[in-house]
Amino acid sequence: METYVLITAGGQGKRLASIFPKQFIPIAGMPLLMRTINVFKNYNPKFKIILVIPEEYINLWKDLCTEFEFQVEYQIVRGGNERFHSVQNGLHHIPHDSLVLIHDGVRPLVRPDTIERVIATSQEKGNAIPCVVPTQTLRKITSSGNSQHLDRKKLRMVQTPQGFHSNLIKEAYNQEFNPSFTDDASVLESLGNQINIVEGNYSNIKVTHPADIKLVEALLKVD
Repeated sequence: METYVLITAGGQGKRLASIFPKQFIPIAGMPLLMRTINVFKNYNPKFKIILVIPEEYINLWKDLCTEFEFQVEYQIVRGGNERFHSVQNGLHHIPHDSLVLIHDGVRPLVRPDTIERVIATSQEKGNAIPCVVPTQTLRKITSSGNSQHLDRKKLRMVQTPQGFHSNLIKEAYNQEFNPSFTDDASVLESLGNQINIVEGNYSNIKVTHPADIKLVEALLKVD
């Protein structure tokens, strides 16, 4: 079964207050998105990479690839208005009867053992998502405006890559967009499919805020 990696890189970087979308910001001398792609190519050079980028930034990405002499093979797909539509566009280029890993382009620190667990369970059970137990105390805001303590042992923080048999996830993405779809697993789950959880890694953070850049740079030095 061939494995495809669909990497979404559609963020605008608004919370970083950057002139560039966050996926193109250099981290330790290399654009963030390139570091993310390299993780999967280093894990398995045979992986087929599908890269989804907003149309207005495709030329910028190509210029960066020239500047940094980035020569990893991949296929570019035009992004959509929402992440849902970007993934939908990317799935059109992935054949049936394959395995697809869908990953956030701004998660450059996913570990090989996390990828391995996602692949193994996806192949066996049809899907898998990496998760970690929250380390902070959590409270829920109730409808009355009060707050309620939550047992974090029963909660999980969801990460990517999320793995799927392509037949299942392509069918799920044939439906209309719903704001409740916060990740790919929620799209599949809406059709009645059970989602399988595997262990993630705590360093697999999603770069969202300025402090995240410093954290990734620090983790790269000790990894």
